[in-house]
Amino acid sequence: MAKEAVKLNTKESAVAEKAPKQLVRAHARSLHIAPRKMRLVTNLVKNMRYNDAMTQLSFTNKKGAKMLQKLLQSAAANAEHNFSLNRDTLFIKELTCDMGPMLKRSFPRARGSAFMIRRKMSHVNVILEERAVKATKKKKAVVPKVVKPDVKEKNTPTQSPVEKDVVELETPATVEPEVKEIHNENTSDSVKQETSPQNLNK
Repeated sequence: MAKEAVKLNTKESAVAEKAPKQLVRAHARSLHIAPRKMRLVTNLVKNMRYNDAMTQLSFTNKKGAKMLQKLLQSAAANAEHNFSLNRDTLFIKELTCDMGPMLKRSFPRARGSAFMIRRKMSHVNVILEERAVKATKKKKAVVPKVVKPDVKEKNTPTQSPVEKDVVELETPATVEPEVKEIHNENTSDSVKQETSPQNLNK
């Protein structure tokens, strides 16, 4: 009897472990934006964590970004209040954008004709799921290694290391300026002109 009870307990625990995760749904209907334009935003945050998706949308310069941000906030609020889930563990499992109703408008053209304008709308559905957050390992800061000189200076027996430093401070090394050599190879013509008899008479 005791063995059967143990088996029952193990089966119940296995069923509890394999229980489906809680899914949180939210939807936005008849948004005044074409589905083609909305999908540019929904494809951007698919399969992302809730916090990462909200950060991404806050820096996305699209009309549909604010609409999707409101929808995700609504889904997260549903998860907190209805299912007691934590926002930090939420994950976007599914995000779809479907075609909604179409408003037909006309635009006047030449000779009394009219062109049709189709104002498309979209339906957005989101499903959030709770997933465990993996602990990220912190990377250690890279410290540069100090290279020691290979040549070791030997202290002279007459001077202590302190006296040697004092002598070096008192007599700084003088740097001789570099002198460029000036070549006067082509000045013979100018000398001849200056010493010519015509210039001497003047």
